[in-house]
Amino acid sequence: TAQILYIIYLTMFVIFAVILWLCGMPIFDRIITATGGAGTGGFAVYNDSIAHYHSDLITYVVTVGTLLFGVNFNLYFYILLRKIKFFFQDEELRTYFAIVAISTGLIFLNIFGIYHNLADSFKYSFFEVSTINTTGFGLTDITKWPLFSQYILLLLMFIGGSAGSTAGGFKVIRAMIIAKIARNQTLASLYPNRILSLHINESVLDKETQHSVLKYLAVYVLIILSLVTVLSLDNQDLLIVTSAAASTFNNIGPLLGTSDSFAIFSPLSKLIMGFAMIAGRLEIYPLLLLFLPKTWSKT
Repeated sequence: TAQILYIIYLTMFVIFAVILWLCGMPIFDRIITATGGAGTGGFAVYNDSIAHYHSDLITYVVTVGTLLFGVNFNLYFYILLRKIKFFFQDEELRTYFAIVAISTGLIFLNIFGIYHNLADSFKYSFFEVSTINTTGFGLTDITKWPLFSQYILLLLMFIGGSAGSTAGGFKVIRAMIIAKIARNQTLASLYPNRILSLHINESVLDKETQHSVLKYLAVYVLIILSLVTVLSLDNQDLLIVTSAAASTFNNIGPLLGTSDSFAIFSPLSKLIMGFAMIAGRLEIYPLLLLFLPKTWSKT
C-alpha cells in the first residue's frame, strides 16, 4: 500500500510538472514549483512567487494542483480500483471542498471593492484560499486586504488539509470530529435521554477515538497559545503574532498583518519558530516524547 501511494504521489508530481511545462514555465522553475506544490511546501524561485509569471493559466494550474495534493491520498487509491463512488462519497473530501468554496466566495465578496473586477477578484480569492493546504505560494499582497479576509485565511491556516495528504495543519477530519462532538453535546443538553452516536462516512466513531482527537486539540491549542505568548514579547500586532505562530507551526509560510517578512522578529523568536516548524511537521507527539525522561531512560 505504501508503495502504491508513493507511485500515486510521484505520478501526480510528474503530471503537475508537465502541465506547468505546457503552460510555458521554464524547466527549473517548474521542477521547483511542482515540488513545492506537491509537498505543500510553497518554496518559489522568485521573491514575488507565482505573481512573477503574470499568467492566469499558471495561477489556476498551481491553485488546482496544490488543492489536489491536499486531498487524502488513500482516496486516489479508490480511483485506481475504479471505486469512484467511494471517492466522492468521502465526508472529509466534501467538507474540504466546501470549506474552499465558501472561503473563496466570502473573500471574493470582501475584496471585490479593491479590484473592481470579477476575474481578478475570483483569481486572487481562489489562489489565496489554497492556503488551507499549507502551501505558502504568493500572488498578491494580502496584507492590503480587509481584515475579514485575512482572518478567514488565518482560520484556514489552522484547519489545514486532509488527513493522509502532504498538507499540515490540524486537518479537516479532526475539525469535523470536533464539530460533531460539539453538536452532540448540545443535543445531549436538550435531549438527556437521547442516545447519540458520531458517524464519519456512515461508520460509528468510537469514544476512544473521539477522546484522542479532543486530547490532540488540547495539546494543539496549548502549543499555539504558548507560541503566541512568546512571540508577543517582540511587541508586534496580535494578527502578526498569531499568523506567525499559525504559519510556522502548521508549516505554511505567509505572514499576515504586515508586508514585512519574519525578519521583524528577534533571534529568540526565530529560534522558537524554527522549533515550531519541526514540531508541526512531526504531528506534535513524536517531538513531545523527546522531553519525557522515560524516553531517555535505559530501563
